[in-house]
Amino acid sequence: MLARLATALGLTALCAISIVRVARPPAAVPASAPDTVFSAERAMRHVDQIAARPHPMGTEDHDRVRDYIVAQLTGLGVKPQLQVTTGIGTRYQVAGRVQNIVAWLPGTDAKGKAVLVAAHYDGVGAGPAAADDGAGSAALLETVRALRAQKQPLAHDVVVLFTDGEETGLLGAAAFVREHPWAKDVSTVLNFEARGTSGRSYMFETGPGNLDMVRQLETAGSVTAGSTFTTIYHALPNDTDLSEFSVLDTPAMNFAFADGVERYHTSHDDVAHLDPRSVQHHGAQMLAVTRTLANGVLPRPRTGDGVFFDFPGLGLVVYPVGLAIPFAVLSLVLTAIVVIRFPKGVVVGVAMTLATVVVGAVVAYAAGAAVAAIQSRLPNGGAAMWSGWYGASISVLVLAVVLACIFAATRWARPLGLQAGALVVWTIIGLIAAIKAPGVSYLFVWPSLFVAFALILARFELQVMWIAALVTLVLLPGLLYGASVIMLGVVGPGGIALGVFVALVALLLLPLEIKVFPSLGWRAPLKLIGVAAALAVIAMFRVHYNADHPIPTQLEYAQNADSTGAWLGTPRRGLDAWTRGAVNASKEIPAWASSLPGGVRLASGRQVNRIPLEAPEAIYIRDTLLNGSRRVVMRIKAPKGVMAVKMRATGAPVRTASIDERVIDTTRYRYRSTAWVMEYWAVPDTGAIVALSIPPGAKIGFEIAALRPGIPAIPGVTIPARPSYIVTSGEGDLSVVYRKYTF
Repeated sequence: MLARLATALGLTALCAISIVRVARPPAAVPASAPDTVFSAERAMRHVDQIAARPHPMGTEDHDRVRDYIVAQLTGLGVKPQLQVTTGIGTRYQVAGRVQNIVAWLPGTDAKGKAVLVAAHYDGVGAGPAAADDGAGSAALLETVRALRAQKQPLAHDVVVLFTDGEETGLLGAAAFVREHPWAKDVSTVLNFEARGTSGRSYMFETGPGNLDMVRQLETAGSVTAGSTFTTIYHALPNDTDLSEFSVLDTPAMNFAFADGVERYHTSHDDVAHLDPRSVQHHGAQMLAVTRTLANGVLPRPRTGDGVFFDFPGLGLVVYPVGLAIPFAVLSLVLTAIVVIRFPKGVVVGVAMTLATVVVGAVVAYAAGAAVAAIQSRLPNGGAAMWSGWYGASISVLVLAVVLACIFAATRWARPLGLQAGALVVWTIIGLIAAIKAPGVSYLFVWPSLFVAFALILARFELQVMWIAALVTLVLLPGLLYGASVIMLGVVGPGGIALGVFVALVALLLLPLEIKVFPSLGWRAPLKLIGVAAALAVIAMFRVHYNADHPIPTQLEYAQNADSTGAWLGTPRRGLDAWTRGAVNASKEIPAWASSLPGGVRLASGRQVNRIPLEAPEAIYIRDTLLNGSRRVVMRIKAPKGVMAVKMRATGAPVRTASIDERVIDTTRYRYRSTAWVMEYWAVPDTGAIVALSIPPGAKIGFEIAALRPGIPAIPGVTIPARPSYIVTSGEGDLSVVYRKYTF
């Protein structure tokens, strides 16, 4: 009995260690720390100022934050400069008047290359952007202070860049790369972001040839990094400023914390919800790696990619990607020895493993959908998908399914054969990963190697199996927690990943589970189902909507300058009770309001009294025939208080286009639309010049919508105050004025 309990506690402890190490950031360092040390308490003073109010591009508060950062840099003895120019995004259909803040920290090597350290200082309209990216901007200011405080200057220059317009489409980074003279001197890039308000700062993306660059990260001490993160991120349709910096083709690393994703891009991305420990982890890595790079060899040597992961006690494990296949082949050889030595039941084990993985994925998906549906109907509401308790419940439920499958399979094979079959599946996955996606291969190869050793060394099988469990359970549960609970949620794809890996791990470590449940039968699965149900009940009481777990909302007031129509509504579907009461939808939305330029729309709403708001203008300048196309040039003007204008051309294909005499490069766009669409943020008082080339003789319809923050006071309409668990999200509440021209 004691052996069973000790085994169960040991396995649980390894899982807990794995999860805690990727979830808990280091303690915040107080302001009394030495001047050359990064202090989150000092950095949080900057966050207090930056995140006092929302500060998206095109607003007065945006300029307030700009002036604050410039003043702080000046006070540190640095001479900042503003790069004021038109930024044209190459990932999205967006442009804008950016104001990058750039500073140069000189090193002793006057002719050398520079390290670029960047964060963005703009935010979304919904909230004060304390984490995204007030934390990065504050960390950058504190890093500059610490670098200036050290007696020995750095060997190489450091370029400090506070980019503008990241939230609107990476505009500041694009403008720096293409127009700033210092861009040619950049040798390495460090970028700092946030996708939540708490958690550890992950190094989740790298530039080309990351082996050498990742090795520099070892000097930062406590890091959370893995080539799995970088492999997965490169496959996702996501971007940060590093997507524009990548044009420089230099070694790079990208950092972000992502826990508390429910508050991301909402009004609760504020100082109250920002964890200072996350800022500490962010900044400690920023300062350490900047020092390492700036005191090292620049430019860095060109290398291939690496396979890397952090492991307790060992720190960051890094080896060339070229070793991924040899390690996988070694695992294959050892697994072949196991199969030759214990051939009985291997085929059954392979078949059972594949079947169990499929069943585990289906059960996890179904359980996730069920708990989400149940939770949404509870009086306290809440989102089940971000709950660690529901994640634990689904994991235990899948484990129960695994034990049931093992019990059923023991009719045809002994447990040793079943484990050997699971090892075969792991090894094959590891070999495929080493060939196709070497960055994730370590997740499968290293557990396979240790389990194969354990089965070969039958005399010491249990001892070596514990070593295999240590490797497997320290590597995987934390990764699953990060992927499912923090990043994707335990409902949908995140739940499927949870089901697949729980099944695979349970089958690979079968002897240890048999130590916990020595009598294979139906009792063990039933007990685990009971535990899963208990965890789900706990989750039902713990998960609820509150200030930490809010409901995102958005209201829009839209009017058509070409008619008398005015509407109050929301772009969202599946409305919560507060939004239903505020919108009080009563009529079908007119066509112009349901499909405004640039993705702005009303999904439901009602007609309201019209409020006098100035409309944007598209002023015809000239019309020429150039290179076989009709080139229409116009000046776009926006009234005072407008953050952005969104434009759409219809009726004729747009062959080429330019904004403020800059040709729009569409070759790197993430998404394309049949019509020409474009956003312009922070339109200058003199307007923006837009030139479109269309077929000769064609006419073009030109739609334009101006966005202002907030909803005006509308006679006869009372919008109730939002409860603490209802938050604005995205660009926040907006007023939109639409009009259409024909040229």
